[in-house]
Amino acid sequence: MMRLKTKLFLFIFFCITISVKTQNTPSENSLGLTRTIPSTFLEEHREIKVYTPDSYSESDKKYPVLFILDGQRLFPYGVSLLKSFTQFKQTPEFIVVGITNTYPHRFGHFSDSEKKFSSFIKEEVLPFIDTNYRTSSERLLFGWEYGGSFVIQTLLDTPELFNGYMAASPFPIAQKIDAVATFLQKHPTIDRSLYFSVSPHEGSVNMGTEKLDSLLQVKAPKSMHWTYKKLADAEHRSTPYMTLYKGITQFYHYYPELQFNTLEEYTKAGGLEYVYDYYKQRSEQFGFQNEVSEWTKFTLIRSGIREENYTQFDYFMTTFSSSSFIENLRGSRPYEITDFYIKHSKYAEALDIYKILLHKRSDSQELHKKIGDTYTALDMKKEAAAYYKKAQELSEN
Repeated sequence: MMRLKTKLFLFIFFCITISVKTQNTPSENSLGLTRTIPSTFLEEHREIKVYTPDSYSESDKKYPVLFILDGQRLFPYGVSLLKSFTQFKQTPEFIVVGITNTYPHRFGHFSDSEKKFSSFIKEEVLPFIDTNYRTSSERLLFGWEYGGSFVIQTLLDTPELFNGYMAASPFPIAQKIDAVATFLQKHPTIDRSLYFSVSPHEGSVNMGTEKLDSLLQVKAPKSMHWTYKKLADAEHRSTPYMTLYKGITQFYHYYPELQFNTLEEYTKAGGLEYVYDYYKQRSEQFGFQNEVSEWTKFTLIRSGIREENYTQFDYFMTTFSSSSFIENLRGSRPYEITDFYIKHSKYAEALDIYKILLHKRSDSQELHKKIGDTYTALDMKKEAAAYYKKAQELSEN
């Protein structure tokens, strides 16, 4: 018997040991693919990193492409943003391409040899990506520091290559101001997007971006979508991360559903006129229905509730509320509305909502009790008793 127990113990110990070893066996993790492009212009083989979104292998649609300079450093962050943006429906899915570089050669590629590097991107990288991947005509270009200056120069030289240009701490810029002024004069209807930013203490970098901002304020046409952001909490090394995040969300400004956290936000944005125009633009750009989303409606109503502003709350409910809107509210959201009505002694309005909910939640003990309480507040005892009785029956069952 002892020998049997010993064998059993050794067998269990062996199984546990194998299991632990299996669990601790390391495996490689990868982020997309590394491709190599033989470059005539750079006279070398250059690596690029490519990441396709999760739906790529299961669809036949075409995707926008985000091109990130200094991909050896910033490519993983671009992929992280893609995953976050698409999970929370802030942007459409897009392909991420990181164009790698090496120190100290990157400084020359973005300055003295920028024409060669520009030709490398235009004549070799873009055709390679378009040939090997399903790409739409929409492209974004991002760069930091000298790469940021290269991004702006690319806008001046070949504005048709990209739809959106994003530059973090672009340097040098000051000597490009005259060229920017000439560019704007020659392109009075340019419709490209430019987002550039800087941290507060970057010396000559700040001088250049301030000059560019001043020029754009006076000379930029209305068709050009541009933003200059001073990143108060950033430093030179962190501006690429904040800029890439802000730049992408700025480019896809009309993609996410509107959300309002306060009535002040709503008023500053332009009220309902802004809301309706936003959804019109969203529909035209991305093919969504030209209707205010249920989520936007609820956030406006919720703002009135949170700020105890019954007048504004009632205005939103009158404007937006319908049976389908109430039925589609999830979780406790409809009860936030009824509770606010009851708080302001608007029992009939609360009852209307309860009865809409009852169509889909006829077996809800809680809902029957709430209706009974509301009828009690209206001193309608007979009706209240009927719903209390039903709530009791549901409880017993």
